[in-house]
Amino acid sequence: MIFFLATVFGNENMAARPCTTVGQWGEIPVSGRLENPTAKWRRWVQRGVGLLIGLVVALIVGEVVVRAFDLPPRPLPPLAAGYYELSPNRLLKYRFRPGMTPEDVADPGDHRGFRINSAGFRDVEHLLAKPHGCYRIVVLGDSITAGVGIEDLDAVFTRRLEGLLNTDGQAVSFEVINLGVGGYHTLQEAETLLVSGLRYQPDHVVVAFCVNDISWDADGQVLEELRGQLPPGQQSVLLTGWRSSSWTSGLLSQSRLCFFAYHRASSLEPFLELEWRRESRSGYVGTPLRQGLQRLESMAEAGGFQCHLFLVPAFDRHFQAYAHTELHSRVLEQASTCRSVTVVDLLDGFDAQEVEAVDLSHDGLHPNAKGHEILASLVHRHLKPVVSDGGRGDESQ
Repeated sequence: MIFFLATVFGNENMAARPCTTVGQWGEIPVSGRLENPTAKWRRWVQRGVGLLIGLVVALIVGEVVVRAFDLPPRPLPPLAAGYYELSPNRLLKYRFRPGMTPEDVADPGDHRGFRINSAGFRDVEHLLAKPHGCYRIVVLGDSITAGVGIEDLDAVFTRRLEGLLNTDGQAVSFEVINLGVGGYHTLQEAETLLVSGLRYQPDHVVVAFCVNDISWDADGQVLEELRGQLPPGQQSVLLTGWRSSSWTSGLLSQSRLCFFAYHRASSLEPFLELEWRRESRSGYVGTPLRQGLQRLESMAEAGGFQCHLFLVPAFDRHFQAYAHTELHSRVLEQASTCRSVTVVDLLDGFDAQEVEAVDLSHDGLHPNAKGHEILASLVHRHLKPVVSDGGRGDESQ
């Protein structure tokens, strides 16, 4: 017993003895010394503790660095639910609350600077009656069109587009009407045109298509928050697409380092592909897009106006290593049968700019002010030949 205790608890010098092995010819010395198992275990524990401490210190330093330099992509602030209300329209489900201003909302979050006009959209006021000599363009879209993350309305691409068109020396004046609502998919946008846009007698309709508009869940957590199903401060629309479980969602919403690493890791599957596969299994793949395009085409043919759908890329990776090209191809394929809707992919246009994708967005999805400036320029480049000389202008009057 004393020998056993000495072996287990004694120092390494006491526990070490020449190492031998017993073979066919008797005990054979082996080079080296036999190590006390307890000492070996202690050394492994010490190494493990050292590695753990080093890992914790590295994670803390990484978290501090990401926060200090505010490295993109950045999580969105909590959803500013005060700007929204439930809609009696069962397809729209919710809408902006008319007349809301930043002073009316306790925490504007990612809607900082939003002022909702009397028609229920983030734009200046517009007369229903189209002025003489005016060419009207109605723009449909989601949070990109509404300008989430852009405090100054004049920096949103729709306002910039109107300015560019009116400096071309055309015979008519151009009026661009923004009907974008955060979280809407293509079918909801088509419904918005039907119930709100047609009354402005548009000469042209533009749809700003965000790459997550393929999904029924493009509205993120807007409805859930409006219905009081989420606790205050719950992370908003951006995290919804990437959520795989409650604990990962909580981790991503609390740690900037984890959020940064998760969305930067090229080995991770793009969230949009996950959405597309999920809808493929459900049998409803691309349904909002397909039905929305069909309704847009019907209204364009009946109303005699032209329609463009501009496919806006995501900004989560460098354009040269863009992860969603297959999704773009699927959108273009679905739109190929629409005779009255012209689809334009803006990926190459953004790629041609001397600006990296990560510098055009704070969260990988919504363009910042520079991104909106480029977006307006690209849309203007495609629309200018189409609307030259005012198109139909005020012929409907």
